[in-house]
Amino acid sequence: MRWLGKIFDLSVYITGIMVSLAVLVMFYYIARESAYAFRQTFCWGYRLALLPGDAEPSATPNTAHYSSLVVVNPEGADGLDEREETLPAPTLEQMRSEGAMLATATPVASELSQVRPDALYRDDWRTPKPAEKGDRFLLLGYASPEYAQSTMYLAWEPDHSFEPRLPPYRLVLRLVRAPEGVSVQPFEIDLKKQPSGRIALPAWIARSDAERTQGYVFAVEAVPQTRTFWATLRGLFTAEWAPTLIYPRYGIVPLVLATTLMSLLAMLFATPLAIATAMYLSEIASPRVREWLKPTLELIASVPSVVLGYFGLMFVAPSLQHWLGQALGMESGRNLLTTSILLSVLAIPVVASVTEDVLKTVPESLRESALALGLSRSEMLWKVVLPAARSGVIAAVLIGAARVYGETMIVWILSGGTAVLPSFDSPAAFIRSLVSSTRGIPDTIAIEMGNVTFESVHYGHLFLLGLLLFCITVIVNLAALYIGRRQVWRV
Repeated sequence: MRWLGKIFDLSVYITGIMVSLAVLVMFYYIARESAYAFRQTFCWGYRLALLPGDAEPSATPNTAHYSSLVVVNPEGADGLDEREETLPAPTLEQMRSEGAMLATATPVASELSQVRPDALYRDDWRTPKPAEKGDRFLLLGYASPEYAQSTMYLAWEPDHSFEPRLPPYRLVLRLVRAPEGVSVQPFEIDLKKQPSGRIALPAWIARSDAERTQGYVFAVEAVPQTRTFWATLRGLFTAEWAPTLIYPRYGIVPLVLATTLMSLLAMLFATPLAIATAMYLSEIASPRVREWLKPTLELIASVPSVVLGYFGLMFVAPSLQHWLGQALGMESGRNLLTTSILLSVLAIPVVASVTEDVLKTVPESLRESALALGLSRSEMLWKVVLPAARSGVIAAVLIGAARVYGETMIVWILSGGTAVLPSFDSPAAFIRSLVSSTRGIPDTIAIEMGNVTFESVHYGHLFLLGLLLFCITVIVNLAALYIGRRQVWRV
């Protein structure tokens, strides 16, 4: 029969090798697809306008009759398209007929030598570029002959949904050329430090359409500061995940924090119940009760997570909303707290089953010695058996945590689907975060992967999230394996 034992040993080794290879192949594939995240191009945009000298402090480029938009985003991928072609710069006659006296225009060029009076447009849209490549927009400013004031303001502000601190460039607004005969101090404004504002300028009148190119010339520049790889990494550690915006944001911090917080709360709810259940099954329950309770526990573990999710959606969420909604300011039952409660239901059978197996490995001699020394049965359980199985219990909790951390369906159904950063500013703010909509890593991948463009930057970031989730769960499981092999009772 020795040959049969060798066959079994060989099959175990082969299985171990195949599992290891499968893990390595999965890691390689996910890591390879994650590389598309590092092909990111970066978007930015500003709206600029000339305002009259008597403009109200609340006046902005958005309220100006004629303003210009200089943007680098996916909508400008075709270069000069119908956006600019249908929005030529206003002529003096057009300004007169519409009662406007100030205007800005862009020559859709980067150098003064490329400026032509017959090719002026309201806006300039360009394709996004890697962090190593910058951009330079020229902007013309002029007033119509009807303008009677001696001063005008150049005003600027970020385009809608653009956050100036995000792009990896130094964004600068500067005066390139002043009109002939106009005395004005050159200026250079850091648009990250001063994302919106206005600056006073002597008024300049264009007497004809041809003279529109002879007035003020400003430049909005994006100066490269780093490489795309480092800019992408920096973007990951920001606090907003919004990849579908016109200025996309790929901050994974809210997703990681939400997933971690949901998992910690779930294990906080599940661990005491799971350990108590395991101790009852292993040390207290009669054989008849154990025969009934053990299969029930395993049956709960076999319930599909989608079923638990719908149970939470139809029963737990409405119940929490009814009993705690007003007290906690809960707007919906689909929130972080509800998700954690259902995740704890998922974790209890796993932790309890593994913990029971661990408790059974504690030598009977330890129990007998404890009772012989005069300890009560409860003292023997809490002061001898449980400490002796401490390493295995910790391993069981870690296995449960790894199972919960990667759960998708429950989080997808119950979290609410809003990627927001949990607040830790105060206990009240933290409680509001617990009863607010959230989103984790697993459900983000599930929600967005079906609609993402293949091999796009967004696609790469989803695989990057998957790689992070894969690494975390593997590390937790390896930690559980290492800790579980330590037997405190032998020390």
